[in-house]
Amino acid sequence: MTIGPQIAFVDDIQSQIEPLQNSIDKINAGSIFFDARPEANNFPPEPIESVKLVFLDLYYGALNFDPELSAQWISRIIAPNSKYILVIWSRDTDKQGELLAVLAQAHLYPTYFEAWQKTDFDFNTYDFNSKIDELINSASDNKKLTDIISGQILEIEEDGLLVNCLLNLEKPTFQVRKFDNELFKGIEDLEVGSFIRISMSTELGSRKIEIFKEASDLSQKFQIIDYFEELKDTAFFIDDND
Repeated sequence: MTIGPQIAFVDDIQSQIEPLQNSIDKINAGSIFFDARPEANNFPPEPIESVKLVFLDLYYGALNFDPELSAQWISRIIAPNSKYILVIWSRDTDKQGELLAVLAQAHLYPTYFEAWQKTDFDFNTYDFNSKIDELINSASDNKKLTDIISGQILEIEEDGLLVNCLLNLEKPTFQVRKFDNELFKGIEDLEVGSFIRISMSTELGSRKIEIFKEASDLSQKFQIIDYFEELKDTAFFIDDND
């Protein structure tokens, strides 16, 4: 067993994680706090193998929300392809989709995820002991399998969007699928050619699909190879009637 803290807190205001930290101390789980103020420069020198749960704030000091910066905190604490639980602990949990898309691209998608809106809790009176117990039980019972694939919008129709889905990156395999318009609500500036990230989760027989706008340009991944290109203007393509 790896010795070290099991829980990491990332926040620019330490007093806002103290109620959580007090509850964690009661279950005898080791924890570590990272001061996320930009001037603190408090990144760990390398990922911490023992950490399995991260409480992550999304805003640091006066900086605007940047999903890449939030994802950088995860990448400095959690090694790629590791299993961990993520709790977004923020006043702006509506930004979660942007962060999850970046984490998926970096192979840092959490095994289990929850978003806790800070403004929903009274730090002085709320029973965080029960909340953390519920989190641990939910994560332990979770049987969710999640696939993350990339897609490019081919057509925008009244009843849905046609998307070219990249199913296999190592051996490029594509499949055109149609997704309901409802899945794209809240995503701005979508047009034909836009890239998206699709999360498909299966849990207890139910299937959930979430779609996020892709921040990166994936044009190279969606190039279609023309295997006959080198045969053009050769005898292979010359009409026998010519």
